[in-house]
Amino acid sequence: MKRLSAALLASLMLAAAGPALAADSPVKLRLDGRPVDRAGGVAVIHNGVVYADVVDLVKSFNGLLTFQGSAVQVSIGTTSARFTVGSRTVTINDGALTMPGQTFQRNGDIYVPLATFVTQVAHAQVRIDRARKTADILVNASPL
Repeated sequence: MKRLSAALLASLMLAAAGPALAADSPVKLRLDGRPVDRAGGVAVIHNGVVYADVVDLVKSFNGLLTFQGSAVQVSIGTTSARFTVGSRTVTINDGALTMPGQTFQRNGDIYVPLATFVTQVAHAQVRIDRARKTADILVNASPL
């Protein structure tokens, strides 16, 4: 009976925890003051890090994107980067960098740490408000 109770309790705890997606919260993403995606969902906070959908980021910077299994190869200007789902390491040109969180996949979309992508790959600036509700990518605008 004790084993059954323990197993039941453990399964209830796992069910109550739900999927990791439940903890993600949306972040409004703007590029030079304009929304990147009016419908939302492009950027989220995941495990305390602001992430964005790599496809939408690449479109915003007129880059090229190639999917290679669980990895995505991104080219913006003269910078080339490779993000791999489940990895905290991004290869940029001939070097590697440890990101604040792992690249992850949700509903078929690949999310990468926003600050790493914007500053290291797109060579722009990013400002995330204290509440982590809004993130501004600054390319052609001055920071406020």
